[in-house]
Amino acid sequence: MEKKRSAFPRKSWLLALSLLLVSLAFLPAGSARAADSKWMGQVWSKYETYNKKTVANYDAYMKKTTDTYNVYLKEQNDRLAELERIVLEDQKQWNEWLEADLAELEERYGDDRELHAELNQYERAVNPNSLSSDMGLYTRAANRNSLTSTLGVYARALNENVLTSYMAEYKKAVNPNNLTSPAYALKKTVSDSYLTSPMYMLMKNSGTDYLTSPIYKYSRGKISKTKAQQEYSKLYKNYTAQISKNSAAYKKEIAETAASADRKIQQLYLETVSALETQRNETLQNISDKRKEITGEGLTWEPLLVTPAQEPQDETE
Repeated sequence: MEKKRSAFPRKSWLLALSLLLVSLAFLPAGSARAADSKWMGQVWSKYETYNKKTVANYDAYMKKTTDTYNVYLKEQNDRLAELERIVLEDQKQWNEWLEADLAELEERYGDDRELHAELNQYERAVNPNSLSSDMGLYTRAANRNSLTSTLGVYARALNENVLTSYMAEYKKAVNPNNLTSPAYALKKTVSDSYLTSPMYMLMKNSGTDYLTSPIYKYSRGKISKTKAQQEYSKLYKNYTAQISKNSAAYKKEIAETAASADRKIQQLYLETVSALETQRNETLQNISDKRKEITGEGLTWEPLLVTPAQEPQDETE
């Protein structure tokens, strides 16, 4: 009987201890949170510092990239305007000279029936307003407002508002508001406002609002501080590495797109200059031949845009 009585106090003590342990398990580990709130604050501060630095680097990169594009856009369109100016000035001088020359030839040979056909051919050839005339072909080639003209094709390639142009291709790549551009993808990567971005995931895992974050689980006493530190360290390393990798890839894509657009623009410029020079030579040669049929003397002229040493080379050679 004494053994049975002594068992009751022992059972009561074990029951009380069990109840105490159970009650402690349901407590929010307030003392642990209070003791380590400083560490959790340091984790969040670390995220904020990283985010601020990354966003600042992104802003600086985008400013430089946008400024570079705007300078390039202006430079290329200034070169277009200069090319147009040179050719139009050349046409103006030739039109004035040919108009005066035609008047002189008509005065000298207008009564010569044998040269009547030749004079008519010469008159048609030097008329810049006739689309099929020799001078008309040169005039049309330098009309930037013509969709099929030599200068028109070049001008459209430099127009950032023409969706299929080389310049629009470059502009799209650096536009962070274009949903299919690498600049937009880069913006998403470094922003904590996009649900699928690594920066967003890093933010959520650095605080206590995300149910699966190690900081949240630790703050609720579900895992130990050591476990939380291990999990967060791994997540921080993975997400920051992903941000760096993705950012580098998108920046590379932007650079490659810009370089590709520039190569095509430079090649088209050389082709445009060559085509204008060729058309000018053909025009003046045909007019010269027709004049020679009348007076025995043709025209003389110097190259306007291209010298033999400047002829564009085939890049495949």
